[in-house]
Amino acid sequence: MTKWLLALLLLVTIFVSACGSSAVPTVTVAPMPPTPAFVSTSSVTENNSGVPAGQFDAARAYEDNRKLAVDIGKRVAGTPGGASAADYIASEFEKSGLTVTRQPFTFQMWEDRGTTVQIVAPTTGTLDAQPFQYSPAGQVEGKLVLVPGIGSRDDFSKVNVRGQIALVKRGTLTFIAKANNAQQAGASAIIVYNDIPQDFSGRVDESVSIPALGINGIAGDELVQQLRKGDVRVQIKSDTGVSESTGYNVIGTLRGASDETIVLGGHYDTVPAGPGAGDNGSGTATLIELARIAGQSKTAPQHTLVFIAFDAEELGLLGSEAYVKSLTSQQVQNIRAMLNFDMLGAGSGPLLLMGDGSVALLARSSAQELGIQAHNAQLPSNAGSDHYSFERRGVDTVFFMRDYRLLHTPEDTIDQVKPEYLGEAGRVAERLLQRLDATPIHKDSTSFAPTQ
Repeated sequence: MTKWLLALLLLVTIFVSACGSSAVPTVTVAPMPPTPAFVSTSSVTENNSGVPAGQFDAARAYEDNRKLAVDIGKRVAGTPGGASAADYIASEFEKSGLTVTRQPFTFQMWEDRGTTVQIVAPTTGTLDAQPFQYSPAGQVEGKLVLVPGIGSRDDFSKVNVRGQIALVKRGTLTFIAKANNAQQAGASAIIVYNDIPQDFSGRVDESVSIPALGINGIAGDELVQQLRKGDVRVQIKSDTGVSESTGYNVIGTLRGASDETIVLGGHYDTVPAGPGAGDNGSGTATLIELARIAGQSKTAPQHTLVFIAFDAEELGLLGSEAYVKSLTSQQVQNIRAMLNFDMLGAGSGPLLLMGDGSVALLARSSAQELGIQAHNAQLPSNAGSDHYSFERRGVDTVFFMRDYRLLHTPEDTIDQVKPEYLGEAGRVAERLLQRLDATPIHKDSTSFAPTQ
């Protein structure tokens, strides 16, 4: 990410997890495209759009962000923290005059019931290691083997990890790929150490049958130094398991003059590692403030506006997929646009308004009109956010985000969030919503999207 900041105008790369990714992927930044032909930028007023102009309050959004990240804290799907966040969001939507419903969906919840990692030779000590989500349970002991490179199959071929514990540096490949390469090489477990000092979290899947854990960069570097002096033996005891749980999408609906809808969404759940102030308290706070603006308008919008705080995004976009799967083909066709807000309030660099369709083009031209620097970008195949669930069904989307390195870490705290970042994203989203709502509706909009 920091390397991207050195070369933004040269169109190199940045990172976004957003938030189901398990590695640090790259995002290719593209230059500003031409403005699409939706509506004249000067023609949108309170008279032809039900969304009032110039009212996004960054201070209020920051306070919502603080309540989510500080007062509530970790909001892991299926936990009391997640339930508290859902209650808070529902309450704020109701205060704004929206009709609020909750959409339940079931998922398999993984939990760490107790994991310890001990160095047993040549000295003794405890490693502060965290199993990746969906890492299987296991008790193993063996030599720690440093795998060169990034943990590719070729890298594993250069060392003998059979029956031992592989130590691999984070980066380039997903945790799933590294773990699969380790088990195919015969390793009994894999420990991934961070390429920066901080702790982090990650996720694997059912293809991984050996314990897969992560440690911070400081502990990793210390182990590398010990291995240069001789063998290091490690014992892992990890009790993990999966049980069925329920997630809840919180949906606030503002009925418009037509059944054609505009969906605004962002996930409110976090990973277990930290309070998720940037990822994604910032996107959720922006969503809450936009709902307040829309709900307090004296004029009903042309389109029906659906504000959705998604649950279980960090487990693989589960909440947004549950919502989209609940729609009929006609209801999907009635969605004029989907605006996704994820990880936009912290980090560095310009606002990213990602997407190649008309809605994203309109978003970037709206930013340009407001004098806010914004760029397009492309996510790699191993990263995604809730707009993907809609995009896969043919919905035109735009993804609001920003370069942020501290996601999925304990350091993703409220002091990282900048009110001015919230204000930039909110102002662009507000302007985009005005322009979208002022665009004539389609004549075949006949079926209202369900809210529960």
